Amino acid sequence: MSEHLTSGDSGLPVLDGVTRSSAAPPGKAPIRVIFVPGLGDRLPPLVHLQREALRTWRALGVRTTMFRVRWSSDASFQERLDRLDEMVERYEERGERVALMGASAGAGAVLAAYARRRSIVAVVIIAGKFLEPEDIIKPVLLHNAPFAQSLSTVPKLLDELGPDDRARILSLRSARDGVVDDEDTLLEGAVNETMRVVGHVIAIGYALMFRARRVVQFLREAATDCAR
Repeated sequence: MSEHLTSGDSGLPVLDGVTRSSAAPPGKAPIRVIFVPGLGDRLPPLVHLQREALRTWRALGVRTTMFRVRWSSDASFQERLDRLDEMVERYEERGERVALMGASAGAGAVLAAYARRRSIVAVVIIAGKFLEPEDIIKPVLLHNAPFAQSLSTVPKLLDELGPDDRARILSLRSARDGVVDDEDTLLEGAVNETMRVVGHVIAIGYALMFRARRVVQFLREAATDCAR
């Protein structure tokens, strides 16, 4: 089933009333996808549309949750990354296998979280922007301090990911982004796939709605490999 946050700005799901059972065998434990949206996570209509798209994933047998970095807040990237890490840990303690999926600026958050916690079974990035801060105009960086911090932090963390780690990353990109430089959406060593759409926002919506089956297939294969 799909689970949504009810804890306000903390970024943590309310788990009260849920009894933690012993972890299921790795090959049978449910997969939990934590989705991290980009700079638009401050826009309720956009967040709502993404939530609704994620609801359809329950038919594919995965559970979904959204984590909002709140890029335009006063929090630091490290503080929000700590919150995301806490969320991952809570789901793992419930016996779930956790995968992360980040769109646009959210790609940096999920890559950073993966670099610090390799128990995450797989990572998916959609139209990701996690490199080259000089490509972003200064007003955007000033208004979204955690995003600016992520662009200086993530490249260093990527150096810690070896070939096997990178093979568990799926990067989905549009044929022509228009917002993020096309080269920036590529990650060396990852599974890079180009979708037959044009545009940044369109690519994100298309991936959530029409590439769900492909993403879930990738997650299951990565989870199986992790269990071996």
